[in-house]
Amino acid sequence: MINIKKRKWLVLTITFLGLLVAVGSFLLWQANGVTKINYNQTYTYENKRISPDPPSYFRIVDGSHYVTIPQLNLEDDYNQGFKIDFIQGSYTRSQGVLILGKNITRTRLWFDNYQAFEKGMYSKKNAKIPLNQATSPFEEGQMFKKHGLYYYKSKRLDTYLSIKKKYVSIRLKPAKINIPTTEKEFIQRYHKKQSHQQE
Repeated sequence: MINIKKRKWLVLTITFLGLLVAVGSFLLWQANGVTKINYNQTYTYENKRISPDPPSYFRIVDGSHYVTIPQLNLEDDYNQGFKIDFIQGSYTRSQGVLILGKNITRTRLWFDNYQAFEKGMYSKKNAKIPLNQATSPFEEGQMFKKHGLYYYKSKRLDTYLSIKKKYVSIRLKPAKINIPTTEKEFIQRYHKKQSHQQE
């Protein structure tokens, strides 16, 4: 009788601990996600798990416009030239889903090397982007809720999973940096080396 009671107590204890671990894991998973998309907050995704490319950043400006800096990388890459793109576009809402990709324009700053970046020496190019030529994360696609958290879905994600260029959905998370909301602010911020932390 004592052994049966001990076994029941052991089973109940293990079950309770299992529930605690499950609840803790769920709360941690939810805390690292996005339950509501707010203005003045920059979002990104867990880049290391899904893509060989640098992370991309996205921000809602107002009720119909968004900005994004795709694949931002400000590291010295063996003195190679590099670019920083600033994308502006319009979005619509349909049944809680944000649909990106209207009136897309791109401002590109090109630096011949990292030394030119540090000195603020760049060339600038502006272009309108037809939707069928969108190539970078957050230029187009959809943001939707699943299990209470927002996900980004697009064919433009160059991920380990998208060899066949099918739609890939990835969970959004808040970023520690805030990207510019205007072209003027973008040029002022990225024409020289920045001391911000990327995530």
